Amino acid sequence: MFIMTNKKGLKFYDSLDVSKAQNEDDLMNVYQRWAADYDDDNDNLLGTVSQPLSVQIFQEYVKNKELKIIDVGCGTGLVGRELERAGFSNFDGIDISKEMIDIAKQRGYSNLFLGSLNDRLPFADNDYDAALCVGVFTHGHVDSEGLNELSRIVKPGGILCFTINEGVYKSYGFNSKIESFESKHVWKVIELHKKDYMIKENVKGIYCIVELQ
Repeated sequence: MFIMTNKKGLKFYDSLDVSKAQNEDDLMNVYQRWAADYDDDNDNLLGTVSQPLSVQIFQEYVKNKELKIIDVGCGTGLVGRELERAGFSNFDGIDISKEMIDIAKQRGYSNLFLGSLNDRLPFADNDYDAALCVGVFTHGHVDSEGLNELSRIVKPGGILCFTINEGVYKSYGFNSKIESFESKHVWKVIELHKKDYMIKENVKGIYCIVELQ
């Protein structure tokens, strides 16, 4: 089992396991307890750079700042903060944790929803012009089946930007799922690179940009 450092809220990850029936409840409990310290841990314990890096890559391909965007697994809104700084003006967020969403409310989102990528998201097919999903595909959270929902809610021609913790890239089936979706013309892979993810934990992440077909 993957075990992170036992400092502050990071110790809550120890109990997570995507194969456990009650893992959704465990996830909600983790973020209920962690919400107040999450931003500080993100910056000062983990040295997480995935949010600004993802938005930096995303805006290379999404030039229209008024497109309808969804941030899936928005947490406390750190991606939203970066989108707002980059001049985007029409983005929603969805997360499993009410406590995290309560913090995200101050970070530029047009609408915020409760929901999980392990279930069907409360959006119609092709509802969004583009989507980001940063920090969700990681240990004990969501496996590669979550890519089904992300691809469902983004319009053909739309851009999807997501990250994958390097530790689950193969074990959770992301490598084969990404290739399968490209061969089936669900999407076209534009970028797929390993970059810094959590600097202070010496963890890399896979950054993927795809265009829906």
